[in-house]
Amino acid sequence: MANTENHADQNMASRAASGGVLLLAGLVMLFFAWGYPTGTLNQMGAGFIPQAIAILISGLAVAIIVIDLKAPEPERAGPVHWRGLIFISAAVIIFAVLVDVAGLVPSMFLAVAVSMFADHQARPVPVLIYTLLATFFGWLLFLVGLELPIPAFWR
Repeated sequence: MANTENHADQNMASRAASGGVLLLAGLVMLFFAWGYPTGTLNQMGAGFIPQAIAILISGLAVAIIVIDLKAPEPERAGPVHWRGLIFISAAVIIFAVLVDVAGLVPSMFLAVAVSMFADHQARPVPVLIYTLLATFFGWLLFLVGLELPIPAFWR
C-alpha cells in the first residue's frame, strides 16, 4: 500500500512539473519584457503584447499545477486521432503558404474549409456555410476592424 501511495505521489509531482516548466518560461518572458514600455490599449508599446502573453502563460501554468495536484490519476490516453492531426496541420500550412500570395480571404477560406474536415461527420453544405461565415468575420475583424496590412485578395 505504501508503495502505491509513493508511486502516486511521484506521478502527481511529475505531472505538476510540466506546469512548473511552463511557469518558469512565463516568468522569464515577463522578466525580459518588463523593461519595454507598455503603453495603453489604444497606443500599445513594444512591451504590451509580450507582457500580456507572459502573464497569460504564467496564469495558465498556475492553473495546470493546481489541477495536476488535485486531479486523480489520469486515464490512459486513447488512440491518436490521425484525421484531425492531418487536416488541422494541412489547414495551418495552407494558410501560411497562401496568405502572402493569395491574400487573407482565399487563404482563410481554404484553411477553414480544410480544417472542418478534421471531423469525420463533416458534410459539404454545413462546411461551406461555416467557412463563408468564418471568412467573412475574419475579414471583418482583421481587415476592417484592426486594419492589418494584409491584402484581402491577390497582390
